Amino acid sequence: MRTSRWRSRRGLLFAGATATAAVAVAVAGLAAPALARPSAPAAQATVRGPGYPPPKGIYKPFTNCPIAVDNALMNESVGGDAVVCSAGLAANGTLTLGNITTPVVQPVNVQFGGWDPQNAAFGGDNSGGIEQFAGGILPPPAGVSAMLVTKPDLIPESLTTALGCATATDPAIQHICQVAQARGGRFNQVTALAQSAGQLTNFGVFSWTQRVKFQLINPLLGGSCSIGSDNNPVVVNPQLSLGPGGQFLEFPDPNPTAHPSTVVLELQGAVATDNTLSAPGVTGCGPGGAANIAVDQALDASSGLPAASGANTLTLNGNFFLADCFNGSNQAKILLSAIRASSGMGGTQGGIRRISGPMSAAALHKMLRRMGIR
Repeated sequence: MRTSRWRSRRGLLFAGATATAAVAVAVAGLAAPALARPSAPAAQATVRGPGYPPPKGIYKPFTNCPIAVDNALMNESVGGDAVVCSAGLAANGTLTLGNITTPVVQPVNVQFGGWDPQNAAFGGDNSGGIEQFAGGILPPPAGVSAMLVTKPDLIPESLTTALGCATATDPAIQHICQVAQARGGRFNQVTALAQSAGQLTNFGVFSWTQRVKFQLINPLLGGSCSIGSDNNPVVVNPQLSLGPGGQFLEFPDPNPTAHPSTVVLELQGAVATDNTLSAPGVTGCGPGGAANIAVDQALDASSGLPAASGANTLTLNGNFFLADCFNGSNQAKILLSAIRASSGMGGTQGGIRRISGPMSAAALHKMLRRMGIR
């Protein structure tokens, strides 16, 4: 059986102090509030997992963690290695796919859980990251689709422009153009809704792989119009760093006797970026769905899709939270108990540790290497 690598490596950096590693999801940079309490979430999940009332205090961000249902897999974490709940709360950012840049103004909430499988090893979709968590990422109780919760953002290009209506000759496109021009408003606007398109993999603390698709929403485009799909997603590989004024904070559980070796970590003022993602073309658009290939082709032509790596960028700004139990045993049960207990504590919390101020991605990775994680 493997030793408790995750727990022992903490001591290399903090000489016996509690956990300090942060998990990465789509997170975003907010102004740092006072150190008296964790910062207010940038977004709240619209779907709450069953199993406990809404958590409070230091556990307030973890509304939809799979540990809420006492997931049997999380109870099988090896030895003293960590069991975690994570919540990425993004407030704003930008997304460029092809030649269209869309401001991200709607809050984004990404939640999942992590455990250390008995025979964790790289392979399949897990070709990198940290071996302990290879195959050990769990979605919320509602499934993979609930890992990402957000609302549509407006694309800064009208539908008539996107379809090239001024020179269109295809009958289906001409009809859409006529209706969009005549009715205006939402009939000539396009919004994009980010959705999960597969499991989160290659979990590497400050980097990860996340598969997404973007539903394009307009009454004239039908219900299956999207950039990317479950079978051909947009694959994002963000790198996490701390922005100006950002901080790495640790909040121990207020009842360490009942919940030993349990903390909440916060990357406050985090920035997640990816300049390497590629983007597939548009599919399924128009009243005939897949039958209207001309509509797909027109949208691709105006937006510059498909777009190879180097033509697309993602930047998200906000906060990231990690609830971590690294006790020698019963990690999942202890963390579940801590989250449930918080609902009746009225926000009570213990002390706080400021681990670091602003750090680049390279500096964060250097810290991990000192911990023996990478």
